Order: sequence, then structure tokens, then C-alpha cells
Amino acid sequence: MLFIKLSAIDSTNAFLKQWVQQTKAHDAIAVRADHQTHGKGRMGTKWHSENNLNLLCSIYLGDILHHNKTVFEINKRVCLAILDTLTAQHIPKLQIKWPNDILSASKKIGGVLVEPILRGKKLTGVVIGCGINVNQLNFFELPYASSMYAITGEEFAIEPLFEDLAKNIERTVRASTTDNSRYLDALYGLNELCNFERTDRTLFSATIVGVANDGKLVVKHDDNSTEMFEEKKLIFTAFAHC
Repeated sequence: MLFIKLSAIDSTNAFLKQWVQQTKAHDAIAVRADHQTHGKGRMGTKWHSENNLNLLCSIYLGDILHHNKTVFEINKRVCLAILDTLTAQHIPKLQIKWPNDILSASKKIGGVLVEPILRGKKLTGVVIGCGINVNQLNFFELPYASSMYAITGEEFAIEPLFEDLAKNIERTVRASTTDNSRYLDALYGLNELCNFERTDRTLFSATIVGVANDGKLVVKHDDNSTEMFEEKKLIFTAFAHC
């Protein structure tokens, strides 16, 4: 894997996508930046980070055509790779909040953005963006955001964390199988009653019972009926402003 370090960039995902278009020299590249001016979350949302305090990185993995994976399958694997990386750093109470957030002690410390590279309709590679709050302590008006430092009281070196994360992501994405049972075990709110808001602003409570193969969240209502939601069609009210 080729490792690249940048001081500042608009977006590490955008940098890697442009790199891939210009060269085919590597099938695994990891790039991180001290600061991103236009870091992205899913569906065009912004990722806010203080300069030099957090891990802002992207990993390109090519030559995955034969693996026949979906984007959400890769998303699950990346989330598990992040849990592996943070568990080794003794970060407590790690969970995955559907569809792409990483929690510690019920607070958001990270997020994932998987952008496919297609040849026709076939997935041939991915650019995986990861943001992890490492040493930042101030989150302004984001009460459910936190960091590794805020939770443990210890500062962390970002460079070795970046290298470990990139290697774990490559290993997990290229593995022959997905550990779906472990993903469900780590899923925030599984078999618990949670409060939600639909896109039409209506509020309701339901129990999370799983995630469908296409990535939709499956919830059960009081009358035992089930409903499935695509990402951005449903908001956890506790994390509405995080």
C-alpha cells in the first residue's frame, strides 16, 4: 500500500479519485491530511474538524471486481475495520450507528463514506473516506460528538493510527466473507426501542430488528409490523444535530 501525507486538501476522497483517474500504478493507496477544507460525509453533508487534531483519510482499493461486493457490504466491512483499530487503542463501548457512524459510549467519534468506482455497472474499486475524532475536545453545539481523547483522557499519535486503520480496512474489505453476526452485535440500538424522525418531520418510536442486504434499516412497530428505511430517509432524534 502506498501512503501519502498532505498538510491540507479540499477533500482526501476527491484527491484519490483524481489520482486513480490519472494513474493505475497502485491498487491500494492511503492518503491523509492534517486539514480538509471541504471534507464530505454521506449524501453531501460536511465533515467538520479542527486542524491537526483528527484523522482525516481516504483509502483507495482497486482490483475488487472479482469479489462481487455491494457498496453497503463494503461499508459494513469498513465499519468493522474501524472497530478493530479502535479496540486496539482501548476505546470503550464501541458501536456502529446505521448506516455509517462510529460511536464510543453512545457518542459519535467517527464516520465513513464509501464511493464506488464503476466500469459500466460493475464495481471495480472503491474510495473509502474515514473521519475519526482523535484529539479534538471542543465540538461547539454538537452534544453527541466526542473524540478518543475526550473519552479516554489520553492523547493519541495520528500517524500510526492512520497506518493501522488503512491496513485493517484493506484486509477486511479484501476478505472472503463479511462477519455479519459481529456487525449486528455492534449495531447501535439493535432490539431496542429508539426514537426516529421521518423526512416529513413526523416522529415515532420503533425497535431496530436488523439491516437488510441492500442496506435498509429494518424496524418493528408496536403492532409487530415492520418497515424498512433507506439512508437519509430516517433520523435518530438523539443524533439529529450531530
